[in-house]
Amino acid sequence: MTPLEIEHIIANELRSEPDHKNVFGLDLTECLIEPVKQKYKGLKEAGETYDLWTVLEESKDKKGYKIYFDEETGMFGLGITSEKDELIDIGTCGTFLEALDCM
Repeated sequence: MTPLEIEHIIANELRSEPDHKNVFGLDLTECLIEPVKQKYKGLKEAGETYDLWTVLEESKDKKGYKIYFDEETGMFGLGITSEKDELIDIGTCGTFLEALDCM
């Protein structure tokens, strides 16, 4: 999968619900990023990692929530950065808009 294909998935969802208001009040024009594949650690088993596409950064300092896309499942989820500066997968939510609402 390419970053452009993931961007199309997100754009189609946003077009389908143009009046969608996220509870967190994020400005998507500032938070959406070009999808970048990164390693996320799982919460359940030590050492377990996943290659996921980060598509949204809550804050510019990268300390807030992230939304990722898992190309294996076709689902979006949430991540955070640990105190050790590692990306942690905290759960799959479903669609991009559902992940946005999970924040």
